[in-house]
Amino acid sequence: MNWTGVWACLVLAGTIGTVAQRPADLALQAGLDRYRALAARGGWPVVPGGPPLEPGSRDGRVPLLRRRLAMEDSLTATEIPDAEEFDSALTGSVRRFQALHGLEEDGIVGRETLAALNVPAEGRARQIAANLARRGALASSLGPRVIIVNTAAFTVEVWENDRRVLRLRAIVGRDSLPTPEVSSRVTDLVFRPTWTIPRSIATREILPLVRRDPDYLTRNEIRVLRDSASGGGELDATAIDWERVTRRSFAYQLVQEPGPQNPLGGVKLVFPNPFDVFLHDTPSRSLFSRQRRAFSHGCVRVEHPERLAAYLLPDWPADSIRAAMALGRDRRVHLGEPIPIQVVYWTAWAEEDGRIAFRDDIYQRDDLETSGRGSRAPSESLVSVPRPAPAKAGAGRDATPGHKIGFSAVG
Repeated sequence: MNWTGVWACLVLAGTIGTVAQRPADLALQAGLDRYRALAARGGWPVVPGGPPLEPGSRDGRVPLLRRRLAMEDSLTATEIPDAEEFDSALTGSVRRFQALHGLEEDGIVGRETLAALNVPAEGRARQIAANLARRGALASSLGPRVIIVNTAAFTVEVWENDRRVLRLRAIVGRDSLPTPEVSSRVTDLVFRPTWTIPRSIATREILPLVRRDPDYLTRNEIRVLRDSASGGGELDATAIDWERVTRRSFAYQLVQEPGPQNPLGGVKLVFPNPFDVFLHDTPSRSLFSRQRRAFSHGCVRVEHPERLAAYLLPDWPADSIRAAMALGRDRRVHLGEPIPIQVVYWTAWAEEDGRIAFRDDIYQRDDLETSGRGSRAPSESLVSVPRPAPAKAGAGRDATPGHKIGFSAVG
């Protein structure tokens, strides 16, 4: 039986009343009721395209924009003396809308903001329904303390007793290499990790660089080992004729030492999972300023991992964490009490004031949930992982082209 489709249909029909017990789930269910009611009344007006609508300007579309925003935002006034003026109050309404939709909060109605405004109310109701289905599958596995990585929102959050205590920006898998949904436990932190470069990255991205620049590996502190099938052992990279090495014949394992060029940065968080993904630092910071942050091969880059490390290691002074991230090699710290982590894909959720936040469906999963084309039972929406032995310190699936050594980390 196609449980995903059945589950989504039940949510759409409003027949699931006992599944969502947590406050955030109940608020999202209430949001679904509101948006379904809005859709039943005909939804909201479409704001026509044209030049960007900017604060201080006058435009015949402004009254329509006010009406559109007021459908979701009770603070938006529709009856004002000069209806066509884009005044400061309307600017505030636009910024609130942009914040709820993960857009740049500049108060300007440009292409992206206009597109979000013109998503029909019926479409938003379907989006909420898809996310209720996902949350229903997760409800039983959320504990009083949990790390939630929302790939659709590009965030890492820590929650205690249904209250968010930490929120950090993240970079997640690109559209073609999406970060998987996982339910696991963070068991260890590894400071100054080495990086065992995945074979796919080694052959597709690094091998061409080595052919062009024979000193590339040495300069970037990447060691060459025989792969396990060849018995292991370190090799002299300069003694290998890389021109004759092909993707098929590649029989090496590349390991990058810690340092400013290592894409894993100063720390990574290990949680057992079958995809070999993890959370980690990165020496490349510029991408965190983007609103849409899907650039990695699947792992999750964290903007301020030292804050997450401080939360997980409350007895460690801040100076000790900074020192551990700057000195040493593969220092593993085991958590006495592993903390649950949920890597989720939520494109709609309820904020603390009950308003619904939306994000783009970057991985094109919402339609699968609501159309019934998915195939997972509610209890299988995430890959749940038992507590096996910790993964190898340097393993990982990720790095992304763009860093100064030819790739940059996901975290």
